[in-house]
Amino acid sequence: MITVEEIKDMVARNRDEAIGFFQACVQTPSVTGDEAAMGEVMVDFLDREGFEPRVYEKEAGRPNVVAEWVGSKPGKRFVWNGHMDVFPPVEGDPGLYGPWSGKIVDGYLYGRGSVDMKSGVCAAVMATTFLKRMGFDPVGSILMTWVSDEENTGNAGTKFLLEKGLIQGDFGLDPEPTSGRVLVRHCGGINVRVTYRSETEHTSLPHPNIDALEKTVNAAQALIELGRKVSYFDESTQAWSKLSVTMMGSGNTVNMYPSEGHLVIDRRLVPGEVIADAHAQIKHALDELAAQHPGEDYAYEYEIMGEYPPLVVDEDEEIVRLCKEAFHAVTGSTTEAYSRGGASDASDIVEAAGIPMPNFSMGDEYGESTMPNEKMSIDGYLVNIELFMALLVKALS
Repeated sequence: MITVEEIKDMVARNRDEAIGFFQACVQTPSVTGDEAAMGEVMVDFLDREGFEPRVYEKEAGRPNVVAEWVGSKPGKRFVWNGHMDVFPPVEGDPGLYGPWSGKIVDGYLYGRGSVDMKSGVCAAVMATTFLKRMGFDPVGSILMTWVSDEENTGNAGTKFLLEKGLIQGDFGLDPEPTSGRVLVRHCGGINVRVTYRSETEHTSLPHPNIDALEKTVNAAQALIELGRKVSYFDESTQAWSKLSVTMMGSGNTVNMYPSEGHLVIDRRLVPGEVIADAHAQIKHALDELAAQHPGEDYAYEYEIMGEYPPLVVDEDEEIVRLCKEAFHAVTGSTTEAYSRGGASDASDIVEAAGIPMPNFSMGDEYGESTMPNEKMSIDGYLVNIELFMALLVKALS
């Protein structure tokens, strides 16, 4: 079996290549909705290393890269899943070096996505590659799924691959930043757009019934009241169950009653809450509003913009134990399983494919991942590679 000493030596000897790949990925803009260039970088690298990557797209120019390394003996399938898309740069503030610099200063690599989550994705790719070069023969296989659209609930990314049956396996890891702890529970959520319609009329005349804006305002108030009822702090995740009306719009000219009005709802779910129940709560509030206005047309259109379940992975799962063992073997320290708010594609994979998949990597989860000066420790990135190599050896030897 490959030892931790051999793993550390391999990473040290190939340090410049590993950092160069990370740097090239950060220097490749991949804001959600425009991931094509990053997909090309990933495909080119995996193809050169003999992984025979395949690209699947639900939307043109938004690649999902899938590659599998199959060992000579049958066994379990380990699944990597991570996202190539990143938040857009902060408008009006490019940061110290610009959002796509990849500049290395004082031991940190700067750029958009350096923490969330190109450091984790690049480390997983390099870990798998280094083991392949070292002659490791996995008992089973390693499936890599690097996706678009995670920051927008994954409809064109992980959810699309799940629908096509392309993510299946026995256990896996989402290398989102967790500060070296093993994330087994996180929040979920839904995003909904509600639309009301009405007759239009010039504002010099009384409206024949009730215009769409008034319906939308009344609906917003009803949902704000619902939000007060369903909001509570969940101690286990240190996060809120919450319903918020975050957007509202109506009309296109000053002197006409609007014929359309809409609002957008963000509903955060903590583990134990169910997506179907959250939809039912919202629809019940809207239906009650309609019942309070007999004779007025309060029919509404209900569009699900996105949804993602809470993540729940049993702490006794083998993959959780393996993550802890790899961390101890590489660092000499112990780590723990924990819960938090936020979300990841792992929850969709757990629910749809039944694959236990925690989040785990050295990236600073509470750092500057959405800020102009997002940066990742080079040492932390290299430790990630070592951790992931040790994990794969333990899981598939």
